Amino acid sequence: MFEDDNHKHSHTQSLLTPQDIGEDVETVGAAYFHSYHDMESKIEVASHRRHSTSFSSLNLQNSAALTTFLLLNAMIGSGILNQPYVFKQSGLVGGLLGFIIAATATWTGLLCLTAAGIKEDVLEYSGLARKAFDKNGERLVDIAIIVLTFGSQLGYILVVGTTSADLLSSWGCNSIVCNDFFTTIIAVAAFVTPVCMFRHFGHLAYLSLFSIGAIVAVLLLVLIAGPIKHSIDNSSSDYKIFSLSGMLQSTGSIVFSLACTSGNFQAFISTEKASQNMPSWAAITGKAVSIGTLMCMVMGVAGYLSFGDRTEGMILDNFGQHGYDFFKVMVVTHLILYIPVNFVIMRYSIVKLTTGTRSELLDSWTHAVLTIALMAIVTTIVILLLGLGLASGEAFSLILNITGGIGGNI
Repeated sequence: MFEDDNHKHSHTQSLLTPQDIGEDVETVGAAYFHSYHDMESKIEVASHRRHSTSFSSLNLQNSAALTTFLLLNAMIGSGILNQPYVFKQSGLVGGLLGFIIAATATWTGLLCLTAAGIKEDVLEYSGLARKAFDKNGERLVDIAIIVLTFGSQLGYILVVGTTSADLLSSWGCNSIVCNDFFTTIIAVAAFVTPVCMFRHFGHLAYLSLFSIGAIVAVLLLVLIAGPIKHSIDNSSSDYKIFSLSGMLQSTGSIVFSLACTSGNFQAFISTEKASQNMPSWAAITGKAVSIGTLMCMVMGVAGYLSFGDRTEGMILDNFGQHGYDFFKVMVVTHLILYIPVNFVIMRYSIVKLTTGTRSELLDSWTHAVLTIALMAIVTTIVILLLGLGLASGEAFSLILNITGGIGGNI
């Protein structure tokens, strides 16, 4: 579905008649992603086809408020848990300055990307890159998306596996199946992989409300319990103010925590018609980026001020007592349900880059084998990182900085 003619003649697609589109609702959906004009007629045609729910999942008419949550959810994943460590490395001023720069660049990029997509009538990230830089531009954007989302999978699965193992160990499980390695494998096989079998990004939209709620709960934990632990443990109040080397070293993690560009067009085309214009989109993305930046900065400052030099790469590692287990369970549950959001985007770009087709159109067998294979690769790398003797927090920070830095800079 991504042949050269589709990219060179996107305006022609907007003139398709119901007879040209045919009975296959997936064909309607495939054409829809490449054209901005005349979308309502395509939606109308699709709504009368059999199994039209498949297409409706690609065309959710979300309110502006829900779309803001969708974009916020695309940003705020496991990356927020690393932000206290970012401030430990870069200092209080360095961390704040890094977020101001990253937030400004993120919002500006989203607006430029959307404006270009509307102008060129191509509402797909890498497809738009092809308009500007031909095939190599398209490939480079898909590679960047894969690197960023692959890093997301590594980070999320690492947190799910190690946090689950810590919980089981604290509850008295001394069996080999409760260590980091086996717990990670079991969690991925039993819980993560099944939800990653969903084909469409739209199927996962309403998870954003629960995802953000879970992260807010953890943020409240750090804000309330962090100062209490600081007082009880008589922690040092000697804080780093600014470190240029630390700021540069943490750039990848900051970029990672605010990254939502790969989901920009999916969010745009799924929002209500009244908000599909630049003034409305500037407001929606501005709110999402501002709230996301504020949440990350608050988490980072509160966590670093609470634990100082003892701040771990993943802030939950600083809360080892049983009284905090509820919040850890919430994070694990949140990530298991959130992982598919990034996984669907990653799978989409991998399939497009390697076969030139849309991942949603794969046959069931290929779809299942590909999903299982990708999850197996991600899990294997996580196991290798843990096997090298890296603590979970150190591995987590390493993943964010490498994949966030490479993918973001591309």
